[in-house]
Amino acid sequence: MSLSINSRNPFRMPVSPLQMLLLIQLDESPKYGYEMIKNLKEELEGTWEPKTGTVYPALKSLAKKGYIETQTIDETDYYNITQEGRHIFESMLSHLEESIDFSIKYISVVFKWLTNERKQSALELMDKLTKKEQVMSQSLLGEFTENIDMDIREPFLRQIKKVSQNRLKMIEKLMREDQK
Repeated sequence: MSLSINSRNPFRMPVSPLQMLLLIQLDESPKYGYEMIKNLKEELEGTWEPKTGTVYPALKSLAKKGYIETQTIDETDYYNITQEGRHIFESMLSHLEESIDFSIKYISVVFKWLTNERKQSALELMDKLTKKEQVMSQSLLGEFTENIDMDIREPFLRQIKKVSQNRLKMIEKLMREDQK
């Protein structure tokens, strides 16, 4: 099976977003199905409700592909990630970065090509995106940097601060140009 991850196609992935979330959970430790569903419900509350009829077929598909294996203990199926699953997980992290890059470029092109009339109405969408980014940055940064060595955390946060300061400078420049 050839993976499309290196083909720079942001739409083709060897596993679904749900399967990626399952692999992430299993990368930490073996888990049983209901435990993973409960974790998904907690984390995705208000956006999507995972159901057994969706999660268990996704687990079965991962097992069929050799990315996870099942071990039955006391009549409970526990799922473990395999070496192949770890490999695909690492590849997916790289693919995720490419998908984010593509999405940013795509949104930029869409807004660039809009007519002036449509750009006016698109400002509302930009406002929503800005608010979502703010929420995402606050929660994501807090969770991402939690329990990370200070040697890694400090330079990372400094870089984020520098990028944010540069963004503010650009916004201030645009606002000054508007005042002219």
